[in-house]
Amino acid sequence: MSLRLAILVSGRGSNMTAILQAIADRRLDAQVCMVFSNNPDAPALETARSFGVPTAAISHKGLSRAAHEQKVLEVLTPLNVDFVVLAGYMRIVSAEFLRNFSSPDNRYFRVINIHPSLLPAFPGAHGYEDAFAYGAKVSGITVHLVDEHVDHGPILAQMSFARYADDTIDSFKSRGLQLEHKLLPEVLQEIAINGVHFYSRQTEAVSEAELNTIGRTT
Repeated sequence: MSLRLAILVSGRGSNMTAILQAIADRRLDAQVCMVFSNNPDAPALETARSFGVPTAAISHKGLSRAAHEQKVLEVLTPLNVDFVVLAGYMRIVSAEFLRNFSSPDNRYFRVINIHPSLLPAFPGAHGYEDAFAYGAKVSGITVHLVDEHVDHGPILAQMSFARYADDTIDSFKSRGLQLEHKLLPEVLQEIAINGVHFYSRQTEAVSEAELNTIGRTT
C-alpha cells in the first residue's frame, strides 16, 4: 500500500530529504502529508516546501512536554497518517503521545525512529560520538519502532560499517549518515509492500569495497 507519513524533524533533516527524494524517484511508495518541527528555524522546513510538502512548526520553548505534544497532536491527528517518522527529532516522545498512534491490533506504536548506532549499544543523542570515543571497531545504524523507552523498541533493520584507522569523527559520521539515507527509505518501502513484521533483520556488514564508495575520507 502507499504509506501516508508525517515526518518530525528538528534540524536540517537529511533523512527527511532522503525520504522525499526516494518518493520523487519512485523508490518509495509513500506520501508525506506533513513535515513538522519543534524548531521554527529548522532548515528542513524550507527543504520540505521545495518538494511541495506542507510544513508546520511549534516551538517547545516555554511549554511543558505535555502541552507541546498536545499542540503537535492537533496538527498530526487530522492527517490520519499510517506512520510518524522521527528523522532527527530531538525530543523524547511520551507514552501518552505514542498511544495516539497505536497499531490496529495494539501490538506496537506506528512511530519509527532511526538511531546512529547498533542498538542496544550506544543509545542517546550522541550515538556516533559515543561509539567513536569508545573505540568501537564496528558501528552502524538502527531503524526501529518506538516504544515507551528511549532508543528502544522492535528493531526493523540494522546496517553496520567498519571504523578505519585514519577515521576522524567527521568521516565516521559521514559514512554512517550515507547509510542512514539508504536504509530508512528501504525500510519504509518494505513496510509499504509487506507491512510491519516482528523480527530483527540485521544486514551483513558493509564490505570494504562498498565502504570505499560511502563517504570515506582518506
